[in-house]
Amino acid sequence: SSGINAEYGEAMDRFVKLNRLCESKVDYDPWPLFDRLNCDRILVSAALSTSKRFLRSGIGTKLVLRSEELAKEKGCKATMLVTTGMYSERLFKKLGYTAEQEVYYSDLKDDNGNVYLNETDVLKKFTKFVKVFNE
Repeated sequence: SSGINAEYGEAMDRFVKLNRLCESKVDYDPWPLFDRLNCDRILVSAALSTSKRFLRSGIGTKLVLRSEELAKEKGCKATMLVTTGMYSERLFKKLGYTAEQEVYYSDLKDDNGNVYLNETDVLKKFTKFVKVFNE
């Protein structure tokens, strides 16, 4: 039991540090976007994930389009999000999102200079996207 807690604690500590590092590298602060767009409501999306067995089935697209629809109904002028892989990046580009910033995993290192996340064929970078809704 104590081994699990110790392992979980180390993993959580590493996750928290990675999250803070990502926030420092990827400008994920929506407040400047409010000023830039002169608006008072923006949808900031945190996560979208589907099972591998549903890849390329259109579920992700439907979820994004529905979230945009709801955001517009609630008076949002734009949406902002960060993708972590090639497939989600492709999806958001297809749906008219604009890439505003990219940070490669190889640039995210701990205090000892070790890379937090290893790049793969489909996971190489974080990309911040913004989409302004037509009025």
